Amino acid sequence: MPQTVLYLVLLVTAGVAGAGLASGRRLPPATAVLFALVAVVSGLQLTVAPALFDALRRDRAAIAHGEVWRLVTSCLVQDGGWPGTIFNLLALAVLGTMAERLWGTARWLLLALVVQVLGGLWGLVVQPVGGGTSLVDFGLAASLAVAALTLGTGPGRRVAAAVALLAALALLVLGDIHGGAATVGAAGGALLALRRRRTTLTRGTASPGRSRSA
Repeated sequence: MPQTVLYLVLLVTAGVAGAGLASGRRLPPATAVLFALVAVVSGLQLTVAPALFDALRRDRAAIAHGEVWRLVTSCLVQDGGWPGTIFNLLALAVLGTMAERLWGTARWLLLALVVQVLGGLWGLVVQPVGGGTSLVDFGLAASLAVAALTLGTGPGRRVAAAVALLAALALLVLGDIHGGAATVGAAGGALLALRRRRTTLTRGTASPGRSRSA
């Protein structure tokens, strides 16, 4: 129960912190594709093809025997039934869209992949068997929280970001798999945000020079 509360706190406050960081109405392609893949594969798993879970899940014994691809494919199947599937898809739709509009499609894909793999490796320690899209969801959420702190937003959003990151830390201390994924996402978000900020500052200082030389 405490962990469930932390899940909700992290995702909701990260969403609040990330709102408005990037604008746009275009459908984010990576988020849309992953959403469709998860919906189809998980839907089949939960209805007519339950064997998909065993075939694609995170499984420490199978991975130790060379099936390392399970660290990625475990994102497509769910260990939480229909409630967990719907929750994960909703989180992906909202937070994935925010993150892709902020970071761009290529960086989103890289961040999501790193979160899924490294979060899955942490999962081999704390939850050796399982599956779900939640690792990506929590990683992207933490990246939004870090971005809100790094790129400069209003005080309310910074408080929300700090709460999200504290919830991530609490999950990590509790040995929860989502705490590991959020930690990886926060680190990745920090790198991306600092690079973005440095690029913005560089352009800002270069503009006056170009104006004087014109």
